[in-house]
Amino acid sequence: MATPHGFRMARRGIERLAPGYAPPRHQHYEAYATVLLRGRFEQSGYAGRMRVAAGDVLVQPTLDCHADRMLSAGLTVLRLAWPRDAGCGGVHAGCDVDMLARLAERDVVEAAVALREQLAYRPMRPALMEDPADVLAAALMQTDAPQINAWAEHMGLARETVSRGFARLYGVSPSGFRADARARAAWLRITGECKPLAEIAADCGFADQAHMTRAITRLTGATPTAWRARSHSFKTRANGGAKLPE
Repeated sequence: MATPHGFRMARRGIERLAPGYAPPRHQHYEAYATVLLRGRFEQSGYAGRMRVAAGDVLVQPTLDCHADRMLSAGLTVLRLAWPRDAGCGGVHAGCDVDMLARLAERDVVEAAVALREQLAYRPMRPALMEDPADVLAAALMQTDAPQINAWAEHMGLARETVSRGFARLYGVSPSGFRADARARAAWLRITGECKPLAEIAADCGFADQAHMTRAITRLTGATPTAWRARSHSFKTRANGGAKLPE
């Protein structure tokens, strides 16, 4: 299900996906959790590349963008609401997914609460590092992300080879991945902090505030000022309705 500006809305509850389900790289506005009840799939996104098997729980963070690849003949998933998550998400194992499925059949809100309790002390599984693209994805998530040409040369690879391999696994070019990750990092701070926009732009590696504005508008369909104005967290933090820094 799509929302304005191409955001996909993940349906809450249990869903069965037919063999061959392979949506192109897409973006979600709200965080959610995917409990895999049957099958296997692979997801590539800001957290890196992860393989998810039956019994695993994949946390999808706020403003996430990823590509999925099915590794089995169909999937059965349970999607549950998750609070705002400024991290990159990841896979957890060892949850009682059968209990969660039974709860969800009665009340998805109750199931979501139970899931958060189960995951409170469970570490996330490390992302895959089987391909140069996985190593590059981790590097591109850093504030001081490397230039693609320099990284490829350091690894002894041709720039074209790196770009093709990355796009095959992540559904986007390395430069596109880096631009999206940087814009997302800035958006999370804009909607979660009170710092001036120009300061956030500098912290996130943009040349100036105008550069950040273009990047966030391209990613989300709205300007930083518009997002800050509609952010509930800022309205509640503003003392007596004081104007927030821009």
